[in-house]
Amino acid sequence: MYPKNDSIVEKAAFIDGIWPLEGFVKQKNAVPSLKYGFIGLGQGGSKIVDAFAGIRSPKDGEPVYPCLIVNSNLGDMIPLKNIPKHLQLSLKGYEQGVGKNPEIGKQAFLDNGKEIFEKTAERMVGCPIIFVVGSMGGGTATGAINVLTDALADYLGIPTASFISLPVPHEVESLNAYNAITELLPKLKDIRQDENGRIYRGLENISILDNQKIFQDHIEDPEFPELKLTWDFYSNYKVASIVHEWNVLTSLESHISLDAADLFNNILLTGGVLTYAKKKINLDETVSKDDLITQIIETYKGKNVLANGFDYQKDMMAMGLVVVMPKERTDMLNQDTLELIRMKFKEELPNVSLYPGFVSHNSRRHAIVYTIASMAGLPERAKNLRQEAEELIRKREEKERNASGFDMGGRLDVSTRPTPRRVGSDNPFATKPSSQTPQVTPTIQQQPKRNPFA
Repeated sequence: MYPKNDSIVEKAAFIDGIWPLEGFVKQKNAVPSLKYGFIGLGQGGSKIVDAFAGIRSPKDGEPVYPCLIVNSNLGDMIPLKNIPKHLQLSLKGYEQGVGKNPEIGKQAFLDNGKEIFEKTAERMVGCPIIFVVGSMGGGTATGAINVLTDALADYLGIPTASFISLPVPHEVESLNAYNAITELLPKLKDIRQDENGRIYRGLENISILDNQKIFQDHIEDPEFPELKLTWDFYSNYKVASIVHEWNVLTSLESHISLDAADLFNNILLTGGVLTYAKKKINLDETVSKDDLITQIIETYKGKNVLANGFDYQKDMMAMGLVVVMPKERTDMLNQDTLELIRMKFKEELPNVSLYPGFVSHNSRRHAIVYTIASMAGLPERAKNLRQEAEELIRKREEKERNASGFDMGGRLDVSTRPTPRRVGSDNPFATKPSSQTPQVTPTIQQQPKRNPFA
């Protein structure tokens, strides 16, 4: 964590003062190209958006992105570090949560929709795109996400996208996630036109976080093990860092650049599922330019940041690629090299639009390769989410059938019993009242009776 007296620039190199961003975010003119807006729904979505709210500007130390959250359970908001109270919108009347019930979550949002929409319109002024963020599986986000994305796209008039997370396999959560996503995904191809003639998609893009995949990454090969983060914070910081670094990359000076307009128009507004990959290449171990080219090209096929199991040959529509090179090693990558990369990509992925870029930074030995691809298909786990939910339901039903149950057999009656000896009900050691002492009958206060089956 950075010291309290660190400069604004140094603080901007971390998320929450904890998660280190790549060094180029501190360079001169290293500002985000696009003013993304983020709305977090429910507990999971709020935590992710809180990570985005922890990203600070190197110019003034202020939050980079407009953020707000919506949640039913007030207790879930207490741990948030970066979202001020006036941007924490509670679902009034549902302050104890909605119990993983999406129908209640939807109604809770509708009951509070007027205030939420007005606050969103006020907060997101100037944003070219708004990301609605939610963890699929609970009740608030799964119930509200389709209502909110439609409202923003249709009535606020701002392109709308989404980040959603798939829960770790769980019968109720997997089923909730499946039902919500089946309603969300068709919006990617739903072309609409408003009364002013504006043509837009119901959803411009969607990024899918596989919590199971990220948990395994965190356990087996965490990026910063010394931080000792729990997997949920690890996941949130991974998402926020890759999105922010991409947004800064498009603003850096370069002769060969993928600029913000390319990223926005040719990747973000393509109606696809976005997938991100990132790789660091040790140039001291890279023996030739051909070796460097091979490693750059293979980046998109490697371990992706958020989810695995995409069909790149079949589903990729467009890809952005930026290589960040040390300033003293820029001779290894030039216009000719990028043209070779472009030609090899065409051989591997015909009919895919590639948008390459090249920038430099102050690292001495590492090149960093970033890819972002728009896919016309889902990652593997999302494809199999229905089967996952069905299998979990089947296992639960099978367990119920095989349970030992509560049958102890029929009632036992004893045919003969000894005649009981009658004894007094008084305390045998109590002093018996004298015949001259009047006995007082205690007054018993009658309690009102209630029918337990009413």
